[in-house]
Amino acid sequence: MPPRLRTLPALLLTALLPLGSLAQSSAPEALDLPAAERILLDANPAILQARAGQAAARAGIDIAGARPNPQLTLGSTSTDPGRPGSRGFWNSWTDNVVRIDQLVERGDKRDLRLAAADLNLSASGADLANTIRLARIDLANAWLDLRAAREIRRIADENAALARRAADAAELRGKAGDLAGVDVARFAADAARVANDALQAELALSRARIALAQLLGNRVPAARLDTTDDWPAAEPPPPPAAEGAERADLLAARKRVEQADALRNLARAQRTRDVSVGVQYEHAAANANNAYSTASYGLSVSVPLFLGYDYRGDIARSEADYTAAEQQLVATRSAIDSEQSRLRAELDASQSRYTRLRDVV
Repeated sequence: MPPRLRTLPALLLTALLPLGSLAQSSAPEALDLPAAERILLDANPAILQARAGQAAARAGIDIAGARPNPQLTLGSTSTDPGRPGSRGFWNSWTDNVVRIDQLVERGDKRDLRLAAADLNLSASGADLANTIRLARIDLANAWLDLRAAREIRRIADENAALARRAADAAELRGKAGDLAGVDVARFAADAARVANDALQAELALSRARIALAQLLGNRVPAARLDTTDDWPAAEPPPPPAAEGAERADLLAARKRVEQADALRNLARAQRTRDVSVGVQYEHAAANANNAYSTASYGLSVSVPLFLGYDYRGDIARSEADYTAAEQQLVATRSAIDSEQSRLRAELDASQSRYTRLRDVV
């Protein structure tokens, strides 16, 4: 068999495989709320970003705890280009210098950096917990919106089919002379209006699928996304928070205040002068022909002189950041109190409405 004919079955099989995969991928994937929450924790963009922020804060502890690196300097001095000849680098007519400098931090700067980094990690963990809390609320609303949109679309389709049959029947009666033309037109107009309602219900269903798919990081394509047929059971109201317990966003705001205080103390500590200690070894080969030693040693201590900048700008900015963190804490606490009052009122109203629908309607 020619090679081209031998490859024909393989080409046909390759052409048929995407069709099966496409048919399989177009099947709807029904998710209950717990399954959607599992996907949310793995794929939600806001949660993934908060986790990345926590990882960056964890790396910040290593950065804050690092001590200044020593600095090695190699150099040559007292070079006399007029001397003839060369005896190699180490024995040349120059003074060869090896020097090591080490910066010694003062004012507990390292401890203050570590304290600020540790508080930043705690605040990032609270931010992650608050992001998950908000994402779960958004997920529950989006899941219920999709479930309700499915039901509304089903009812709208049934109403549209019923109105279409009524319009068809009215048209037949009109042709038979059993119904006036005005009534036939009214049935047709009602059918068109109900068909538009069904189209709007279909659009609302598509929007609800897209909203839920975005929360799930498009892990499940919106066209395939669906919910289960069961409604979630109504849960009892959560018990009051335990003594001393804080909501995640309030805890994050309080940790930001503590971090801003540590950074303020660090900015103030910049006015404590650091000391740079240097040790030097100098090899003078020119002294080999004299009675002097070829080796000499040196020790130096240097401190900065605050003649151009005394860190007043850093201190002023840290004070402003601390004030902003305090205001954010006050705003967060006020927002939580208002939100809890609103949610209690909405819960009472929803429970009354649910009881009325269940027992009366």
